Amino acid sequence: MSASRTRSLYLPSKDRSHWQVEEGSDLGLSYLAWGRRDFSQEFLPECLHEGWVCTIIEEGAPVMKIRGKDTRLGPRQLVLIGPDCPFGWPSLDNNTCKFVQWMWTEIDSEVVPGLSSEQSVICDIPRGRYRPLRENHDQCRREVLTPDSLSASYLNACQSQFEILLQRVLQSEEHADLVEVRLEQAKRWMRSHLDSKEPIARLCDYLDISQSTLHRLFKAQTGQSPVVHFQQLRMQEAKRLLTKEGASIKEVSFALGYQHINDFSRAYKAHYGHSPSADQK
Repeated sequence: MSASRTRSLYLPSKDRSHWQVEEGSDLGLSYLAWGRRDFSQEFLPECLHEGWVCTIIEEGAPVMKIRGKDTRLGPRQLVLIGPDCPFGWPSLDNNTCKFVQWMWTEIDSEVVPGLSSEQSVICDIPRGRYRPLRENHDQCRREVLTPDSLSASYLNACQSQFEILLQRVLQSEEHADLVEVRLEQAKRWMRSHLDSKEPIARLCDYLDISQSTLHRLFKAQTGQSPVVHFQQLRMQEAKRLLTKEGASIKEVSFALGYQHINDFSRAYKAHYGHSPSADQK
């Protein structure tokens, strides 16, 4: 067997963050690694491994050698490598990165149909799919560092979750589809919370994204900022409520989260060009 076909696990330096299963243990999870690596100083020879290795690049653009070929990776890219596919990290200048990595003994064949143990797959992680995978790695790491009698069952559940998350990434859901889903979630939240005093901050909490990310999402898809879109929805609802018989301007303004009726009147006139009384039934 050639050197590239040797089945080994080359461990990083002791002070590099990693975990390896104890010999004789059967947890399904064999190895975890995370943090920063400088492969120009700690290169790993190309070899086979005892399980399916999944690596997510978080920062940097390292080179991985897969089946003798140097492959440049980038942030938010996922690499899944079968146990019979040799790979390593060559010693190249500036071959540094931050990553997380799992090695599972087995992977459900339905997760990657048509992918043999001698193959690998590289794909970009669509927006919205990265964080759940990262949290799965965190869960695995916490469990293996503080094990107890239930750890095997817990990690089994983690593997099932990992396989579902991996399948979602590999199912080739288009980025645009995920953006549309996220945008519809945001619009639905806005319509249900027109009385919110801090709608943008609360919406970001709900979606678990930053305000800058929310702004980019709305500008790219609607041409409006989230603030403008929310105000538009609020004014549309205000007009609908005012056309109800007997509805007062004060009641409508309070129903939509305004603390002062004058603030509501100014906002209404700025939007429609006339005072709310003009639309009262």
